[in-house]
Amino acid sequence: MDLPPAHPHSARSQGVEVHPVIAGRWSARSLDPAAEVTRAELLAVIEAARVAASWGGTFPVRFLAGLRGDTTHAALAALLTRGNLRWAPAAGALVLCAVATSNAKGDLPYAMFDAGLATAQLSLQAVAQGLIAHPMSGFDRAGARQAFDIPDSVEPVVLIALGHLAAERTNERDLEPRRRPALREVLFGEAWGQEF
Repeated sequence: MDLPPAHPHSARSQGVEVHPVIAGRWSARSLDPAAEVTRAELLAVIEAARVAASWGGTFPVRFLAGLRGDTTHAALAALLTRGNLRWAPAAGALVLCAVATSNAKGDLPYAMFDAGLATAQLSLQAVAQGLIAHPMSGFDRAGARQAFDIPDSVEPVVLIALGHLAAERTNERDLEPRRRPALREVLFGEAWGQEF
């Protein structure tokens, strides 16, 4: 398994080992504008997302994807906010993740949680394939709804840049230290704020 290079300032282990695919996940911006994401690679990351856990087996998550060079990729790139527009169009694929907020049985209260689980599994499958998956909140949701005729019952959640890491990291944010709270700051026992 050829994993993409780790973040130069990866969060150091808290004395607990995690799987290399999980440890190797990061949201790089320095993507290779010439490297292709194949249809098979795209289908594999979507399949990984599709088999994610889902509340009541509802799986309200849906995806819309384009490969660089096609009209869908161009339309998704046009929705990006200025900061993401500087780097994300270089991605070999752009993937819009959306969720249905209700179905025939009523409201789906955990739809956003399901979208998070699906996106996480998509990201880990990308790493396992030697790719980078970078979820972005900076895009025009109303524009996505209009451009792709998304129904009112479906909420665009995140736009994901999928690609290969460039040989040279040209985006300065890719060189900044990765910040995560210490394990003792996120895991409590007996009472909130009390170290486990």
